[in-house]
Amino acid sequence: MKKYFIIVLTLLLSTAAFAQKKEKIKGSKIITVTQREIASFENLEVEDNIEIFLVKGAGEGIEIEADDNLHDAIQTDVNGSTLRIYTSKDISRFDKLTVRVTYTQNLKNITARHETVINALADLELDTVTIKNFDYSKSYLNVRANNFSLYLNDKTKAEINFKGETGSFELSKKANLKALVAASEAAKFDLYQESVAVIEGDAPQALLRVDNSASFTGHKFTVKNLELIAEGYSNSNVMAAETAVISASGKAAVGFYGDAKIEVKTFADSAVISKKEI
Repeated sequence: MKKYFIIVLTLLLSTAAFAQKKEKIKGSKIITVTQREIASFENLEVEDNIEIFLVKGAGEGIEIEADDNLHDAIQTDVNGSTLRIYTSKDISRFDKLTVRVTYTQNLKNITARHETVINALADLELDTVTIKNFDYSKSYLNVRANNFSLYLNDKTKAEINFKGETGSFELSKKANLKALVAASEAAKFDLYQESVAVIEGDAPQALLRVDNSASFTGHKFTVKNLELIAEGYSNSNVMAAETAVISASGKAAVGFYGDAKIEVKTFADSAVISKKEI
């Protein structure tokens, strides 16, 4: 009886896995454009290998530019306040697969998964917005917001031009960030698990945490008052103009640029702090 149960369970699991596998489809190479009306949304979630272009407007809308036989495979569902865009088929080859999303001031959160690419060529103008990238997704954004948060996880990539009051950036699992940051109040960076960030710009206050073999290059990011916590095998190059509070431990390496007054709060293990010339 037990053996029979195991066989049945195995067959059921195999059938479920087969049922979840998407049908494969290739594009026709004939490009067409269609529009769709959608309900109002505050959250945008995008999956699969779709490229998204964000454009601000008076009302929400969707415009799809793709091979003509792929339009029906692009799903746009609004559930509550969340717009989800994904593909119902495994699109392996195509000439065009882009969706233009017109958003309003209501937009608060954007989440990208798989091989999605999110673009905002014009400024993403919002009061508060949070962007989350997972898997291998990418974001190329111009952001003008009072409060901006970016989360990059698992080999994701982002290139950001941010101007606003506060910016928060968290990277993990080999994420990669290049950013020009102009924060009028404060900026915060958390880097873990071999993540890499190259930052330029300025901020009056900044808090930086670097750990787990992460790398932060910020000698062109001018901060008046900086707090740095460097641990593990991390590598950091930072610039401060007035004050810097540094905690370094493990095998962290810190390169310091600028003429700020330095307070070494923690200096332990095999950590290295060195003065650098611009």
